[in-house]
Order: sequence, then C-alpha cells, then structure tokens
Amino acid sequence: MPKSIQNLTDRIEKIENKLNPIKNLPKEIQEVIEKANKLESDVNNINKETYYNREQIEEKIKVQEEIIMDMIKKFNDEFFKHKSEVSEELGTLKTQQDVLKISYAINEKKLIDKIKLLVSTELKNRIQGQESEILMKIWVDEFKEIANNFEKFKKIKPKEFNLRLNEILNTIEQFKEKIHTFE
Repeated sequence: MPKSIQNLTDRIEKIENKLNPIKNLPKEIQEVIEKANKLESDVNNINKETYYNREQIEEKIKVQEEIIMDMIKKFNDEFFKHKSEVSEELGTLKTQQDVLKISYAINEKKLIDKIKLLVSTELKNRIQGQESEILMKIWVDEFKEIANNFEKFKKIKPKEFNLRLNEILNTIEQFKEKIHTFE
C-alpha cells in the first residue's frame, strides 16, 4: 500500500478509537462517524482496485513475455533446422563437386593418353619404311646448324670447344646407331 494511503488508514483508525467511547452522541456525530467509515471503506476499495489493476498488468506482462519467448524459441528451432538443412545440402554439393573434379581429372588423363597413342601410331604408320631417310634429314639439319655455328665455336676457350666437339661427335654416333637399327 502506498504510504500516504496507509497514513490515512492509520489516522482513520485513531479517530475511530477516539470516537468509540462517544458512540451514543447526537445524530450529527453519528453522521460524521458514518462519513469517516465510508471514507475508510472508499480508501480500502481504492487500495484493492489499485492492487487488482497492478496484478492484472503484471499478469498481462507475464503472458506477453511467455508468448514472446515461445516465438523466439520457435524461430530459433526453425533457424537451426534450416541451417542444418543448408549445411547438409552444401556438404552434398561439395561431395558432388569433388567427384566431378576427380572424374574430370581421370577423363582428362585418359584423353591425353589416347591422343598420345593416336599421334604415335599415326607417326609410326606415316614414317614406316622411311625411318633412315628421316633420321638422315635430321642429321643433315643438325650438321648444317653445327657448320653455321662453327665460327662461334672457334672463338670459345679450348676446353669448352672440346666439350662442344664431343657433344657433336656423340650426336653423330647416336644417329649412326639409329640408322643401323632401322636397316
């Protein structure tokens, strides 16, 4: 109860206690007592109404809080459900992507191997019986390059010149061996 109302109630009680001995006074005094009693009753009713209104407001607030908490919980549940579904879908897509990458790499390797096989088979078919002529043409081209660069070789140091000359001789020997294998 608010303090002012309590003070008022206390004062009314004191007045009533003082008036108790004089209850048999004239009618005017009796009316004052009735008015005081009515005033006390009105104050008590106001206190009760205030308390009742406060209880109603608190109850409404409590109900609203419960509704809001239920809505938040429902939202969180839906959010986590949706999040887990999206996570699962992402996992599935990532797995599919990995499978596609592996398949692509395997198919790419197979294709490259097939192309290499086709090219080497086609080359073998085209040069069959002409191996020594082709090697001779390559050897002549190499020899022409060596002859064109011979002036450059003369300008290099003797040790490096010997190394280059040995490389040329090794190349010639290799061509000879290849020509003999095809004959």
